[in-house]
Amino acid sequence: MRVLVTGGAGFLGSHVVDALIARGDDVMVVDDLSTGDRANVDRQADFSVADVADLSALQRGIGSRRIDGVVHCAARTKVVESMTKKDLYERVIVGGTRNVVETSRRLGASIFVNISTGGAIYGETPTCADETVPVDPQSNYGRFKAKAEKLVESSDLRAVTLRLANIYGPRQRTDLEGGVIAIFIGCWKRGEPITVFGDGSYQRDYVYVADVVESVLGALSGTHAGVFNIGTGVATSVNELVSALTSILGPTLSCGPLASRSSMRRKACSMSHSVVPIADAAPRPSVPPRERRACTTSSAPTAGAPDRCRSRRGPIDPSTALSASRHAARRPVPSRPPDRPASFLHPYVL
Repeated sequence: MRVLVTGGAGFLGSHVVDALIARGDDVMVVDDLSTGDRANVDRQADFSVADVADLSALQRGIGSRRIDGVVHCAARTKVVESMTKKDLYERVIVGGTRNVVETSRRLGASIFVNISTGGAIYGETPTCADETVPVDPQSNYGRFKAKAEKLVESSDLRAVTLRLANIYGPRQRTDLEGGVIAIFIGCWKRGEPITVFGDGSYQRDYVYVADVVESVLGALSGTHAGVFNIGTGVATSVNELVSALTSILGPTLSCGPLASRSSMRRKACSMSHSVVPIADAAPRPSVPPRERRACTTSSAPTAGAPDRCRSRRGPIDPSTALSASRHAARRPVPSRPPDRPASFLHPYVL
């Protein structure tokens, strides 16, 4: 399968690229490197530097060779920044998606996987939102992602939109929003105080990158279309996250609470309403609340992959495991009882 991955030098996109190459696909990557890193991209992938918002540059970078599928990860992702740079975010998210859809049709793609947001698109919800909850984005980022979803939905391509919870894992940058686990771990390692906005009660759904990659592969290989939430269905507060990290990494310096940001939602958590798998052998888009995607020593190991890189669900396709571990050191994962506060975290944090 020949697959185009936009934003393929970024955090999620590069893991998707790794997984596709590991399973034998022919991969083309387009990224403007505004937040991505060329070093993240496997050398076996064809790579072009291009801005998806620039149709001419995008088409020059891709060329005229036919493609079978597209994974559209490219976007601007800072919620707060989107409120002050509205034109930029609309151009990249809405205009960029329109350009990628048009290019995909021109090159004969049969499946379009659109990466969207679960945290910013539903607005404030009292419980974890499923796909039946009306969208109510409170930021320009969320509003433009909702518009991009409509563009994808209205195309004549078989399209799957994945609304993602807060992803964490290797290669995540510490200077972008949503990477609170990477930010906190960095502070722990450097012996610096962590910063908590508000009283620490804000809740988010944290999902490991290998689980998201697994869902992307399932969307590419399956026959279904539509919108799916990708998350654990478990809302975790910042205070609970700090407690979990402390149980693993030890105490850290902590500054006093700061004023909350106006764009912050009290709760952002999603789960899948549908129980239909997006591929015959693929998992559901998300798991029930109590089945936290915890990679514990009781999970059966995945052949050829280090323990610390497995999906939180247990055995998965080896390509997915490798995608989350290409730059990770191989070392044993100490045994930890699953009922500890940190059980929802992947051992990557160790």
